[in-house]
Amino acid sequence: MIFADEVGWQVTRKGSPVLKALVATFGKTVLTPSGEFDRKKVGYWVFQNPKALQRLNCLTHPKMRSIINAVVREWKQRGAKVVGIEAAVLFEMGLHRFVNEVWVVIASLGERLKRMEKAGWKREIILRRMVRQLPDEMFRKRAHRVIVTDGRLPRAAVKSN
Repeated sequence: MIFADEVGWQVTRKGSPVLKALVATFGKTVLTPSGEFDRKKVGYWVFQNPKALQRLNCLTHPKMRSIINAVVREWKQRGAKVVGIEAAVLFEMGLHRFVNEVWVVIASLGERLKRMEKAGWKREIILRRMVRQLPDEMFRKRAHRVIVTDGRLPRAAVKSN
C-alpha cells in the first residue's frame, strides 16, 4: 500500500527541493522553528486561501505523482498482483490513472464532523476544508466500490462501472 500522505511528508522534508520551492513561494512562515515544514499551520492557512492551496498543490503534487508512479511500476515489475494507493486527493492528483479500480471510503457529513471534532478540530476549520473538497457524489460516480463508514462496521457497496 502506498500512502500519498507519507509521500507528501517525504517530498516536503527538511532540505528537499519541494520545501525550498515552498519557502521561495510562501516565505519562511511555512517552517517550524526547527526548519521543518509546518503542515498544520500551512493547512490552516491554505484552506482559507484557494489560490494558496492551488499553488501548494502545484508545487507538491508533481513530485508526489512521480514518486507514486515509480513505486507502482517497480512493484508491478516485481510481480505484485495488487498495489493500493491511499490518497484523499486521488482524482485531483491524477493518481486514478495509475490504478485499475477505485475504492472510495466515505462517511456522512455528521459522522465526519463528529470524528474530526473528537480529534480536536474546530468546526469552523473542518467546514472550511470540506468546502474545498470534491463532493461525495463525484466519488460515488467514479468509484468501482464504495465503503460507507457511518456505523460500527463499514458497509461495502459494490458498484460496477
